[in-house]
Amino acid sequence: MIWHLLKRLLIFPKGLLGGLIAATVMWTVVILSYNRLVTRSISKRGYGAPVAIAEGWQYLVQVPWVVALLSVAFGLGFYAVVSWVARHS
Repeated sequence: MIWHLLKRLLIFPKGLLGGLIAATVMWTVVILSYNRLVTRSISKRGYGAPVAIAEGWQYLVQVPWVVALLSVAFGLGFYAVVSWVARHS
């Protein structure tokens, strides 16, 4: 009896975990695409060796479309996990 109540209460933490996983995957996609773009622009300038990029993480966190992508990814991951758990419990 108590376990069934706890299973229903655990739906929120499972949703949070799903949202965090989705946001992490989206952050990985953003970082990989940004690194590819920067590497391409550096190689067009003629640098052959690895070059340090001054902006990096702080720049990406302040870009509005990155924040929007991370928010949407978190929301979709949260919704997908919560709806799946609700259907299968």
